Amino acid sequence: MINDDLNSAAKKWNNKYLTDERFQNVPVRRLVRENVNLLPKSGWALEIAGGMGATTDFLEQNGLNVIDIDISFTALCRAMRLNSNPYYILADACHLPLKPMQFDVICNFYFLERSVFDSIKKILRPGGLLFFESMFIDMLSVRPDIHPEKLLRHNELADVFCDWEVLFFFEGWTDSDHGKRKAISQLIARKPYTSV
Repeated sequence: MINDDLNSAAKKWNNKYLTDERFQNVPVRRLVRENVNLLPKSGWALEIAGGMGATTDFLEQNGLNVIDIDISFTALCRAMRLNSNPYYILADACHLPLKPMQFDVICNFYFLERSVFDSIKKILRPGGLLFFESMFIDMLSVRPDIHPEKLLRHNELADVFCDWEVLFFFEGWTDSDHGKRKAISQLIARKPYTSV
């Protein structure tokens, strides 16, 4: 059953990257681009569900060693054509196969799997940065077809990472890269150097 679910998810995302205009030329995520000054000059970054790698490429150009993990073979092939320097892992991001590693930066954009929150907390190095952005529950007012579990609840990111240093938090409506309005929650947070 698990393999069937994984195969189904992989096919779905491969198809999206082949046919859906919204996934063709996704730019570097604005949250990272506009806060590039926060990035360390070196170290390791992980982009969870990084797709075709525009943000992965940006992180690598800014001095980081980068791993892009995605379930879509199509997306990762395109990412590798853009930049072959990062490391690409074809895997289900729900089960991050990276337990012995620690990262200085983790980026998670529009991949919402709550079970990954604990993994992020474990694999981000003390003092490391998390960049997280996803749609939140207000999207139901314009997209009632989205399952509510696929949307963040109000203040959910702030609550999940409440013991981290929040450098930036936004929750509200904004224009998407595709020219449509969307309700998003954004967080940049630093993992504490010591646990309380």
